[in-house]
Amino acid sequence: MIRSASELITKKNMLFLQEIESIEDHRVDANKNYELADIIFLTIAAVLCGAKGWKAINIFGIAQLNWLKEYRTFENGIPTRHSIGRIIRGIKAESLVSCFINFANTVRQKEGKEHISFDGKVVCGSKHGDNDALQLMTAMVVENGLVIYQKETSTKTNEIPVMQSMLASMDIKNVVITADAMHCQVETAAAIRKGDGDYVLQVKNNQGKLLKEIQAFFHKTYRDTPELLKENHYKELDGEHGRINERHYRLLPITDWFDETERFQDSFAVIEVKRTRQLKNKNEHETSYYITSLKEVEMTAGYIRRHWAIENSQHWILDVTFREDECQIYAEDGARNLATIRRKLLNLIKSHSLKDSVAGKMQRACWDSEFRAEILFGEKSTNA
Repeated sequence: MIRSASELITKKNMLFLQEIESIEDHRVDANKNYELADIIFLTIAAVLCGAKGWKAINIFGIAQLNWLKEYRTFENGIPTRHSIGRIIRGIKAESLVSCFINFANTVRQKEGKEHISFDGKVVCGSKHGDNDALQLMTAMVVENGLVIYQKETSTKTNEIPVMQSMLASMDIKNVVITADAMHCQVETAAAIRKGDGDYVLQVKNNQGKLLKEIQAFFHKTYRDTPELLKENHYKELDGEHGRINERHYRLLPITDWFDETERFQDSFAVIEVKRTRQLKNKNEHETSYYITSLKEVEMTAGYIRRHWAIENSQHWILDVTFREDECQIYAEDGARNLATIRRKLLNLIKSHSLKDSVAGKMQRACWDSEFRAEILFGEKSTNA
């Protein structure tokens, strides 16, 4: 018996099921023995509980059928693992991604100047024969780890136009965009400013003339007007396990001395970051440079430091907790669709208020059906 809408946990629950039901079913009627929404819901719940392939999803479905029927009909029970694989592979990847984006942006709450970090990831296990591994460009809200957009890229260098097309499709008003040096492009800066966003972009050898100008300008300032560097300086110091990390950020407003910076729309400043890592037996030094439309050094330092959260938070969890790189599913849109489901689950898991790791929450969801429902549908309201 399916619960009535009044019995379901929160409004988020209704949004979750409505988005699943909106996914277009391209199967012919003769092959519709199982409702598409049932199988998508089954797959999402099974992956939440650690399933990594079609057989594991089938086993979860058989074991948890009574729980699954509390939310969907499952009139014909659970399909075989081969049927599950065929159904999920047959979903058009664009349709599932659209559902994912709609839901993520519905629950997205913008507070202050939001930080969105862009980065690419290769799903290594999806490589098969002469077919390249799946590559995805992801946009993540750094403050809460919410993945709000993803798009497939055909090659690493193809990330540049893919990111630009993503920016054109997103609401980036009052948002700060960060990306690695590959995306330090004139067109990317223009796309960000067109959407009323700000940018902090690392400058490396792909913008060789700009890099040399920034290095020369800082050298000139250290020599002639060092007091300017003291006025716009911010220091960070942290460390653990016998390692000390020290970072010095120095921001200089752009002047007429520059030629290359004019090409980057509304660029305001260049930044030098000197990093020192003190280990037991040696010190490591690194200097990097950035161009930005922002004006304040401490704020900009925070965006630079937090940019790598998408690598540490999202990529690490997908590889270590979800074992994404070990997943050998590659046929049709199977790899794309499971990658989308993992990222949707990452959003749902992180949005739960329980103070625990992603792995800990997944383990609890496997054992505790009420907690599993809270992850998928939202926590019970404490209001009377």
